[in-house]
Amino acid sequence: MRIAFISYEFPPDTGKGGIGTYVQQIATALAANGFDIHVFAGSPCRTATKKNNGYTVHWVECKDVADYRDKVLNSFTVQHQLVPFDCMESPEIGSNAWEIKKRFPQLRLIVRLHAPNFLVESLKKSCIPFLMKLRFVLGALRRLKWDLGYWKKYKKDEDTDYQFIKLADFITAPSESMKKWVVDHWQINPAKIVLIPNIFLPSKAWLQIPINKEITYKRIVFFGRLNVLKGLVVSTKVMKRILQEFPDWKFRVIGDDGMGPHAGLSMKTWMQKELKPVINQVEWMDGMSYEALPDAISPTEIVLLPSLFESFSYTCSEAMASGKAIIGSKNGGMADLLQQEKSGLLINPLSYREIHAALKKLIVKNELRHQISINGRERVLTDFNADKTTQLYIGYYRSLVGVLKSD
Repeated sequence: MRIAFISYEFPPDTGKGGIGTYVQQIATALAANGFDIHVFAGSPCRTATKKNNGYTVHWVECKDVADYRDKVLNSFTVQHQLVPFDCMESPEIGSNAWEIKKRFPQLRLIVRLHAPNFLVESLKKSCIPFLMKLRFVLGALRRLKWDLGYWKKYKKDEDTDYQFIKLADFITAPSESMKKWVVDHWQINPAKIVLIPNIFLPSKAWLQIPINKEITYKRIVFFGRLNVLKGLVVSTKVMKRILQEFPDWKFRVIGDDGMGPHAGLSMKTWMQKELKPVINQVEWMDGMSYEALPDAISPTEIVLLPSLFESFSYTCSEAMASGKAIIGSKNGGMADLLQQEKSGLLINPLSYREIHAALKKLIVKNELRHQISINGRERVLTDFNADKTTQLYIGYYRSLVGVLKSD
């Protein structure tokens, strides 16, 4: 079976996030099981074709995702004319395969849900202060324009992600939360959406991190991009109080800087100002290579992941594999990964009280912290075993063969 993955995001050129990680893992897994896999990826610096882990990557040089959407058509057309693809898969966000589907309407399209742009933007807006939103509207009025800005009513028919998903022949989702969001907001028939978790194959480096029975490092860690979507506004305020209550504990922050809640301030700068009273207990580390992460996570006790929404969360999976006690968001895919009080603690990322209570519980209840750490690693190796998940994908794609041949 010959499958094309149309994804602007793909490591190392454009893929530090979950979409790129997903495409890399699914391409590797399917290629290892006899599928002919081609990935069409965006790049800021090259147009090239390379064989990688049994599959083929076609890099398309482009300025951004919109530019990629236009330019990938030519690259895809060349390969499709050489040997036709049976189907293609694309994320909904950015409608990566839009031009390809229009050019080849008979080619079956699988849309993989990750997180629509409207969902992402609405979460960002939820963290913008009221006065900043009001200033936007007043500024528009001064320019003799009527623009409600952050309060503008959403119209799904004008949303390109929604328009793109309507072109889909098949839809898959990595979590119940992601499926529910699409059903609720876009009124997609739930029967059309197949739920399959992302493949996660933990490296030996994650699994070799020791699970300490006693508290050893007195350190809480966050890792991921620093922005409002990761729930860092409320959790930073909580961490200030926690570090004041437990002055022998530290907070390690790992990630590339991003958008903060106030105009003109990055997330890191805002956090530094907020954490000023306890700044000597805070450790800052820039985003690092995937291979370096386990060493940075190892000397910690608790992983704090308060994202406002995650469709799946590779970060949570990695933390589970590392054998650390996790406090994760109940909004999104972490709720599928973690079992409350067994393999993690789930919190409302906007609740100061819930985040504080969860952190304090794991600090003072060492036996619970230790058991959650053990259970988290065990769950990611059994319930979310990469071989089991790969078989789900193989079964799904092979189930499409009959449909494709009937066209």
